[in-house]
Amino acid sequence: MKITVWLALLCCCGSAWARSVVYTQSFGGEEYGQYHIEVLNAALQITEKAYPPVGVTPHPVPMSQSRQLASVLKGEADVMWSVTTDTLEQTLLPVRFPLLQGLGGYRVFVIHKNMQPFFQPDCKLVHIKNLQAVQGADWPDYTLLKHHNFTVSSASWTDWYTTMYRSLERGLVDYFPRNVIEVHRDLAFHGSKHLTIEQHHLLIYPSYEYFFVAPDQPQLQQRLLEGLKMLVKNNQLARIFEKYQYHQQAIGLLQQSSRVRHHLDNPGLSYEFTYPFWTRTPDKTIDELNQLQFPVP
Repeated sequence: MKITVWLALLCCCGSAWARSVVYTQSFGGEEYGQYHIEVLNAALQITEKAYPPVGVTPHPVPMSQSRQLASVLKGEADVMWSVTTDTLEQTLLPVRFPLLQGLGGYRVFVIHKNMQPFFQPDCKLVHIKNLQAVQGADWPDYTLLKHHNFTVSSASWTDWYTTMYRSLERGLVDYFPRNVIEVHRDLAFHGSKHLTIEQHHLLIYPSYEYFFVAPDQPQLQQRLLEGLKMLVKNNQLARIFEKYQYHQQAIGLLQQSSRVRHHLDNPGLSYEFTYPFWTRTPDKTIDELNQLQFPVP
């Protein structure tokens, strides 16, 4: 039985919306996913003139990405957010809007401070590929790095958040490519005096986080897309994005012009945004989004 209960009105008003949209989450706690939850709620609220009012509720059980997908397919939850892949877009309905402006594909390296000499400014990407990296086992990034012949091991979902950083501290791996959005939060959480952000390199590849809904909920898909575009047009989404400290720190990392930028393609993604930075080019982003109303072939 679905957690979300859909109401049938007895008057001739048609079908009503669920009283609450249930979203999945990887971790419990107030901080994790706070930005995504706020955006989800804002997209639903701004569309209340065209759709019935609806709240948001977390699924009570944190779970891995694969379990989140299964929960949405089974109707146990209504929406999840994830880095998109062509495979995922064929399984769930994507709300094609780059929630993090593509910054998930901008990766700095978390390292033990003693490892900085191995990442000189003039070292080539082939040298970095031969060092031992680590990524989450069911992350699209792990598959991407393997495709590009990086030496990379994986950590399971159940303990990756501590395992990766402990492995760095103990010298079991050399670096963890972490996106610029989350890296400062991670380091603050772990509070290790031995770990730092590598100083000279930046890995870049197309990567976008979308909301996803079940195949039988195209109306929710459409509502969220409409809401997100409205939030861009009235600048509310930019205000939400920019108020988060870690987002500001991410932009700061991108502005470090001395970093050597290593570009990779993404074999798991057939569409690359031309204008993902909706805080910089809102009108162009909206125009591009309007061309994505139908599935990408």
